[in-house]
Amino acid sequence: MATPTVVKPTRILVFGDRPQHTHKCEAGNHDWQCNSPYCEVMKADCPDHGGLEPIIQGREPWRGR
Repeated sequence: MATPTVVKPTRILVFGDRPQHTHKCEAGNHDWQCNSPYCEVMKADCPDHGGLEPIIQGREPWRGR
């Protein structure tokens, strides 16, 4: 039985000092950390594997930033 390949994200997706949480990237078979206050789904592919970029507090797209 082959061991699954584990690929870690290449970028840091935690900004500032907000509490962070862990997402599960199924495409890359790894966990990734994020501290966006707008996350609702923890089983989400990381941006390196086609997932959405986390929204950074203070740089919300609906505020024109």
